[in-house]
Amino acid sequence: MNKTRSATAAFAFIMTCAIAATGCSNAGTEGMDATPVPSPRPSEDAKTAGSPSNPMPIVKDGSVTLTVAMPDNPYAAASLTQNLPVWQEIEKVTGVKIKWEVVPNSQFTTAIQTRLAARTNLPDIIFTRFDLGKYGEDGLLLQLDDLLKKYGENAAAVFKEKPLLPALLKTPDGNTYRLAGARDEEVAAGPYGWLLRKDWLDKLGLKEPETVDDWYSVLKAFKEKDPNGNGKADEIPMTNYDGTAQLYYWGNAWGLHLRTSDGFYPDKNGKIQYEWLDPRAKEMVVFLNKLVKEGLLDMEFAVNNKDQATSKIIRSLSGAVLGWQESNPLWINKLKEAGEANAQWVMTKPPAGPNNYKGHIETTWLANGNAAITKDSKYPDIALRWLDYVIYSMENSKRSTLGVEGKTYTMKDGKPVFTDFVLHNPDGLGPVEAVRSIGAWQLNSLVMKKEYVSMLKLTDETLAERAKLVEPYIVPVVEFAAPTNEESSRLNRKLTDITTYKDEMVAKFILGQEPIDKWDSFTKRIRDIGIDDVLAVRQAQYDRLMAGKAK
Repeated sequence: MNKTRSATAAFAFIMTCAIAATGCSNAGTEGMDATPVPSPRPSEDAKTAGSPSNPMPIVKDGSVTLTVAMPDNPYAAASLTQNLPVWQEIEKVTGVKIKWEVVPNSQFTTAIQTRLAARTNLPDIIFTRFDLGKYGEDGLLLQLDDLLKKYGENAAAVFKEKPLLPALLKTPDGNTYRLAGARDEEVAAGPYGWLLRKDWLDKLGLKEPETVDDWYSVLKAFKEKDPNGNGKADEIPMTNYDGTAQLYYWGNAWGLHLRTSDGFYPDKNGKIQYEWLDPRAKEMVVFLNKLVKEGLLDMEFAVNNKDQATSKIIRSLSGAVLGWQESNPLWINKLKEAGEANAQWVMTKPPAGPNNYKGHIETTWLANGNAAITKDSKYPDIALRWLDYVIYSMENSKRSTLGVEGKTYTMKDGKPVFTDFVLHNPDGLGPVEAVRSIGAWQLNSLVMKKEYVSMLKLTDETLAERAKLVEPYIVPVVEFAAPTNEESSRLNRKLTDITTYKDEMVAKFILGQEPIDKWDSFTKRIRDIGIDDVLAVRQAQYDRLMAGKAK
């Protein structure tokens, strides 16, 4: 284990150095003397006087290069540094060239935080998944409100449609240092939840599970009745990844919100509760411990990453998993390539709990990632206009979701239709992987439109039917305004300790390393650390966000 940790740390250090070096090499003179194309004044017929304007192109083609740091393509075979077709199109429209500074997603946070801590050689633009607010207050990021008022034409339209979004982006003192797209429609378009091998169910004469008790029976049958048909007791009924945290989704069956909302959720009176203190959380943990004791869950869940879980799925070892429905086509393709002609993965309804609760699936957070312009950018106006187009324009929302017309889709009767490159990819890629191979569906901020996301994620009748099946079970995730400095201090002291202790103890309860009769002492310890103080901060954040939305 020590060797593994050392290797991981070494790799992180190497990649951090690599991205830092890239930053130095990009600090040259390319485009330094370029003059932006003047922005034509919009006609009064088209716009209200004084409204933001952002016509394309932003600059003469190739006259300005922006350095952009973000996690590299999730489809690792096609790095963003390869000048992929989607980004070629963006360059054509905006006139702005892109110099990529990327490392794999797993290394990106460490790498970019190291550069921010050094305060030098920063890229023009950063796309991240972690909160950038404190870096704005520290002077490392530009304040964007004035630039948005001048150029944020596309952002203004999105903010009008989604008034909660600008409220989420502001710091407590009312400044905007970061931008974000919107992904609130993603779950409805292509849900996250309980996936299983329907062909295994059919082979064993079983119905799709509807309750947690049904799931127990199905997983037990997967373990004992050789559904993969190889004559070996090698089935892992349900695989997992992302550590213990992924198992928290099972709380949805008890009416809890333990994973996406982290256990903090408003009751019917708008009062934030910490649901790990609810007796139903104990019931969920007892259920998961039962699955572990009987060998129905992947015992490597604490160390599995997504690729390792996928390997078990496509080797026909595992028959259930929690994940995005969009993974099903890839898994089915790979299983069929391996000779399993009848393989079928499907999304099921979320399990109902023993307390007659029907189950639910939470949406993702409204804000989709973070994007910021750093203090080192020599082109702040151009960078803001580029972000306004890339994140908020509907033209680019379509491109960045569906890909490039003629390659991944064609237009028929005024509507996009996917080509065989997506629907029947020659390399066996699923639709998401196919569009990612040319640069779409990346980890940058983007306004996701349901019509486009649905087209990408619901590419056959089964996928569409299953998304419709689970739609009535979708509930909103809870959102919080950015904390003040004083609130951050209180949260950092106590919430980190509570979360660390909670995760450690819940893992031990699930694995049977701690007896469940210690649950009361577990919840008492959470109270002793200071959950009431954390709840007071969360309540203030929640109330402040609701007030900001109303404004």
